[in-house]
Amino acid sequence: MTESAQHARLVKAILSLLEKHFGSLDDIMVRDDSLRPVRAERPPKLPQYIPDVYATDVPTTQVIVGEAKTAKDLETARSHKQIASFLEYLAHTPNSLLILAVPFDCKPRARGLLRKLVPAHGTAPDTKVIDDLDLEQG
Repeated sequence: MTESAQHARLVKAILSLLEKHFGSLDDIMVRDDSLRPVRAERPPKLPQYIPDVYATDVPTTQVIVGEAKTAKDLETARSHKQIASFLEYLAHTPNSLLILAVPFDCKPRARGLLRKLVPAHGTAPDTKVIDDLDLEQG
């Protein structure tokens, strides 16, 4: 599987989890940074990086940011800065969640990275690490 195909599969896992969490995606605003985003709406910049998925209910009571990382991408300094930026943004957003989707064998590394990057001040957002096998488990 190419890295871009794997990334697309990881984004799909995030969207699948959102559908399970919220039920129908018709009741929430979901923006994803795919080739063909729904209604051509891409996620907002938070504050300097654009996540793969941004979701909120209306009126806003919860904000969810989803980021997909391949094994190679998970190890880059840019990805670490990006994830830290999302965590910092969500730390100031009540009832927020960061979903990090990675290949199955990268889950322990992803969990360790999140523990390392959670902001030292403010309220830490909830985090969840999922993998591409979550799609197969329904």
